[in-house]
Amino acid sequence: MTAGSQPKVFIAACSPRSGGNSDYAASMLQHFFSGASHVLRVADIPLHPCSSCGHCAVHPGICSSKGDGAPELFAHVARARLTIMVSPVYFYHLPAQAKAWVDRTQAFWNLPEADKPAAGNFFAAVLIGARPRGAKLFEGADLTLRYMAQALGMEWIQPLALYGLDGRDALKNNAQAQRQIREFAENAGRVSGALADACVP
Repeated sequence: MTAGSQPKVFIAACSPRSGGNSDYAASMLQHFFSGASHVLRVADIPLHPCSSCGHCAVHPGICSSKGDGAPELFAHVARARLTIMVSPVYFYHLPAQAKAWVDRTQAFWNLPEADKPAAGNFFAAVLIGARPRGAKLFEGADLTLRYMAQALGMEWIQPLALYGLDGRDALKNNAQAQRQIREFAENAGRVSGALADACVP
């Protein structure tokens, strides 16, 4: 990546707990896309929830909520060729902090396709579950993120769903799950074109 250029991959770590499996997965992805990626912890960004005020229905693309970090997060998504959200699954869904950000995407829903803020970019996710099984464990998060991508004008890449990672160091001690993340990153990078800009080790 040349000096002054924007990272081609934005990684949003969505766990409210620092230093756990989601943060470890985010650090793995950052290393994989070495020199071309940027990571932010969503829980560290102040976010106002959507109030369903209807302002964006009348003024598409404009949220009435001011003074929080949502515009910063959306700006990272708009600039990056590939966005990857890394999140644990709580009660079959995203943690509250990440869901608050997702809900703010409503502001862009009524924009014409050509005016979507991240039109043509790619959106992917790594979803981490503590439970070892469950056919519907990831369905809620998957569907919500799929529509977040659509509201932003992005191409959706089928997420990686990891079961059985219970405990802070579960991923750190699971070579198979680590291999799945690297393979997923390589595929997402190639599909999006972001891999060409990364210094892959």
